[in-house]
Amino acid sequence: MSRPRKPFGTSQPGRLPATMMKVLAAEMSDPTRHRRGKQYASDGSVLDVIIDEGVVTCEIQGSRSMPYVATVEVTRGSGMPLRRDITCTCSCPDDDNWDGHVCKHVVATLYTLSNEFLIEPELLDMWRGHGTADDEPSGGAGRLDNDNTPTPGTRRHLSLVRDVEIDDEPPSAPEPHVVEDPLQPVLVLQPGTALPEIPILERADFHPPKDRDLAAVLRDAMQHVRVDWD
Repeated sequence: MSRPRKPFGTSQPGRLPATMMKVLAAEMSDPTRHRRGKQYASDGSVLDVIIDEGVVTCEIQGSRSMPYVATVEVTRGSGMPLRRDITCTCSCPDDDNWDGHVCKHVVATLYTLSNEFLIEPELLDMWRGHGTADDEPSGGAGRLDNDNTPTPGTRRHLSLVRDVEIDDEPPSAPEPHVVEDPLQPVLVLQPGTALPEIPILERADFHPPKDRDLAAVLRDAMQHVRVDWD
């Protein structure tokens, strides 16, 4: 599982599928559940998300200590699904009382999925199984077993769910480039040379000018001035 991503900026590549998913969420819920689910998706109540071929699963922290688990299954196809193409389930008590509308946790899942589409629109094709072979295991797991490269459009946490080991070690940092100072040989104190003694500076009496505004500016500057001799 992975924490849901939050989109930043206005130039995200998946604005169209993200907007269509939000419209679908509003269509599948009543105003009250839609408002609460949208709030869950924005305030960090969605703890984890797994996007796989045909299904997305989210853990949502509700009023109870144990998070609720909501799943949204979709039929194989291409493009944004219709309402009839989606089957939703949730572990909350409201699961059996929808009256034709999904619960707020499913709405939060749909809005989380919308954010993922906004950042990475290729996830829509992966979720709907578009472009995968029929004889290939769900999500392209067979291809990942032979090659440790994730399927195009998937994210790294999806590979972790499929028990694929991916090297997590960051690349080694390059060696720092040392710049030699060309004046260093000239500034080196020669043998037998002594530094002159620097007398202790005495505090000078400050005589403010006659202009009041200028005097106030100079007084403030003298109070905050700092000289480092080292």
